[in-house]
Amino acid sequence: MVLALAANEITFWEIYLVLGLVVIIAVIALLSLLLAFVRSIESSVQGLGGVAQGVASNTANIKVALAVADSLDEIADEAGRHARLLGVNV
Repeated sequence: MVLALAANEITFWEIYLVLGLVVIIAVIALLSLLLAFVRSIESSVQGLGGVAQGVASNTANIKVALAVADSLDEIADEAGRHARLLGVNV
């Protein structure tokens, strides 16, 4: 038994194979682009994590800084009272 395809069937198979190849190439290109985006986001997140650790270390003693600021306000008020008692214009 001999199996043969008509000319138009061969043409359809060629078209389907070419379309399949185009789809495969498009999928590979899109997945490569997605992978590049994910790597870019990952590196940005890692950089942001380093910055966040720096901010955390810079603000670790914020309560002390706020207490010092309140003390400085009290010292400035006291210095103003002394200046007024001494008759010095501030």
